Order: sequence, then C-alpha cells, then structure tokens
Amino acid sequence: MGKIKYVIVAILVLAVASGGGYLMAIHYHQTREVVQAEKDKQEAAKEAARQEKEAKEAALREKARKKQELLDKRLGRAEEPDQVIRGLTADMKISQEADGATYYRYEDPVEDGIFFQPYLVRGADGTAVMHVILRHRGQRPMGFQGVDLQPTADEIYHIRAQAPVTTTKTETGIMEWCDQPVDAETGKAMREIGDVLAAKITLPGVEGGSNDDRMLTATEAKRIRNILELADRLNGKQ
Repeated sequence: MGKIKYVIVAILVLAVASGGGYLMAIHYHQTREVVQAEKDKQEAAKEAARQEKEAKEAALREKARKKQELLDKRLGRAEEPDQVIRGLTADMKISQEADGATYYRYEDPVEDGIFFQPYLVRGADGTAVMHVILRHRGQRPMGFQGVDLQPTADEIYHIRAQAPVTTTKTETGIMEWCDQPVDAETGKAMREIGDVLAAKITLPGVEGGSNDDRMLTATEAKRIRNILELADRLNGKQ
C-alpha cells in the first residue's frame, strides 16, 4: 500500500512538473514573439526616420544648389556646361574604345592598401554608367571580397565584390581586385561621401581591424564627388 502511495505521488509530481513546463514553454514563446514584434516595430520606425531624414537632406541640398545657380547667373559667373565638364575631367584619363564608349578614370594607385576607385563609362548612345574597382594591394592575398565605407558615425556601407576577384602579381607583392558596375548601395555611399568629403575605408572580416583600415584622403573623396557630378551632367541630371 505504501509503495502504491509513493507511485501515485510521483505520478502527480511529474504531471504537475510536465504541465508547468508546458505552460512555461508557451509563456516563453509568447514573450519572445512580443519582444520580436516590438523590435521589428522599433526597426521600422528607425528606418522610416532615416528615410525621412535623407529626403529632407536631399531637398535641402537641391534647394541650396538651385539658389547657388541663380546667384551665379545674377553675378554673371555661371559656367557653361562644357566648361564644367572640362573642369571635372581635367585630372582624368580619357580614352575611347573601338565600340564607341568613352572611359573617364583616374590613375590607379601604386602603393599598398585598400582602395575604392570609381570611374565612368559613357556608351556610344550617350548614357553614362558608373563602375568601381575594389582593390587590395599588399604582400600576400587576404581573401579580399570588398570594403566597408563609413562616411558618418551612424552610416556604414558594405560594398562587396559582385564580380570574380582577380589576384595578380605586382612589383612589390600582389593585388586583389574586382571591377563592377555601381549598384544602388554603392551609389548611395558615394553620394554620402560626396556630401561630407570624408569616409573611413576598412577591410571587413579582420578581427581587431586591419592595418589597411584608414580614412580616405581628401583627393579620393573629391574624385568620388567628381565622378558623381560628371555622371549626372552627362546624363542630363544637372
């Protein structure tokens, strides 16, 4: 009789424990769903605020540009479109290919490091398309797959290789690089850099950071802005 009593008590304890565990599991999943929903809501609000901020900044930039154009015209110092283009391309290498396309690009870097090098291709039909060469020069391959660009404290752009990365030998070591059209994310990063004329360029995937991480030089930032402006002008956007 005593043994039966103990068995019944044990069964009751297991039943209570099992029921409690089941209820705890339900509570856990419900809590997690609530937390995730709140997190999604916050992320959505943050994204909406960011887009609103970008739209306001773009509107202010456009307003300032138009105001400056009007002022230049009144003072008689507005440049002709051809003069502007000549100024933008003064330091560029310009070449024309057999297919009628014209290439606008700057000299390639010869020192070691990581580089973001945009250039422009204007097709025979007159349409200008931006491209970029992502490049790492050093003593040995790093499994290079792109760079991160950070123009401001709260904005970072992950620019990854979308074309095969080629490794070639140089006089001092190796070069890993890829050449690809500028996509929406890359173009957005370029415009942000063109606005602030500054950005940090880093090599992703290196724990503790890479020796190649650095700030873009003022010349690099201005060249990015020049490529953007040249593309806009050749495509009739300015």
